[in-house]
Amino acid sequence: MIAINPFFRYYIVMNFKSCKRIHETFGLDDKFEPYLIIPGNNKPVIYVKNPLEKGYIYASLFFYDEVMKELKKLDKMIRKVIDEIQMEIHFEEKSKMLMELSARVRRTIGDDSLDAFIKEILAEDGHAISLMPADYELDKFLKIKEAIYSELFENFINVTFRNATDNSGFKTFKFTEEYINELTDRQKKLISPALRMAGFISQIRLDEFQLTPDFSVRYKPITLNDKFDAKEDEIKMSLKKLMEEHLN
Repeated sequence: MIAINPFFRYYIVMNFKSCKRIHETFGLDDKFEPYLIIPGNNKPVIYVKNPLEKGYIYASLFFYDEVMKELKKLDKMIRKVIDEIQMEIHFEEKSKMLMELSARVRRTIGDDSLDAFIKEILAEDGHAISLMPADYELDKFLKIKEAIYSELFENFINVTFRNATDNSGFKTFKFTEEYINELTDRQKKLISPALRMAGFISQIRLDEFQLTPDFSVRYKPITLNDKFDAKEDEIKMSLKKLMEEHLN
């Protein structure tokens, strides 16, 4: 589990909130072509065809899965603390366990940013007013997720671009076996477009790109003059227009 720093700041254009929105709005068919999720079985499938928009969706889904894996680790940690408390103290209701659980998790991560997540877990088998997260708790939890996203993205950039080995005009690196083993099935299929999009975000085009079955990567980096900000705005506006046309 990565160390969480809710005050972590790293400038990137994509963020967890946008990745989550993409995850909720776009699906992938059997050929991993992205399409708009439209309620109802009788409506036509609306595919995303623009290559850059497809790449943006692929990268968003890849990094959404990255964050969700870390949240699963936090979930496991919280449930372990719950088990420890239940062995030590008898609480008639989970809502009464809240203060003790929050205090112990706070000591583990250094602040109370997971209180909304704690309440969500405690409320799984029964609803209680005391377990409804307040707006400020939800805001803190969102900041934690954004911090996790930013740190994971920076780690990805370090491995793939900054620390890659120079080799006769090419950059080369290999993902570790541990990293590959933790990838979701979806991520393993999306890693190439995620790499290319991360390159665009970092103002790098990956020419002569190769990804081998053992997850070794080779590419020729071409520095792009224009920042990705404006292009991302175009992508978001186009996807938003697609949603407005077919989801309203």
